[in-house]
Amino acid sequence: MLVEIWSDLVCPWCYIGKRHFEAAAARFAHSDELEILWRSFELDPSAPIEREGAPVEHLARRYGVTRERAQAMEDNLTGTAARVGLEFHLDRARRGNTFDPHRVLHLAADRGLQGKLKERLLAA
Repeated sequence: MLVEIWSDLVCPWCYIGKRHFEAAAARFAHSDELEILWRSFELDPSAPIEREGAPVEHLARRYGVTRERAQAMEDNLTGTAARVGLEFHLDRARRGNTFDPHRVLHLAADRGLQGKLKERLLAA
């Protein structure tokens, strides 16, 4: 059974969703029949190659909230990630355009390595 999942590579919620999917798939009676295909979705196609400045400052500007509210959003996200076994350090995140990493992910699919690379890119 082919399962196509559309997600970005810098989306922390996508990483959390990946963990939820993996947990559900592990409970699925036919999990050995699953084929996962990662599709590209860019959250911000107009993003620069690398975004300068503190991630929390960008989040505050993007959603029109105070820095304090943006920090609370990131703290909530970090707590949610921890509940599925992920350790986030969003204050050190390097964010930017994901077009080229998506291209590499599709090359990895051609080589049978897409799942492994997806995990490595999300972890980074």
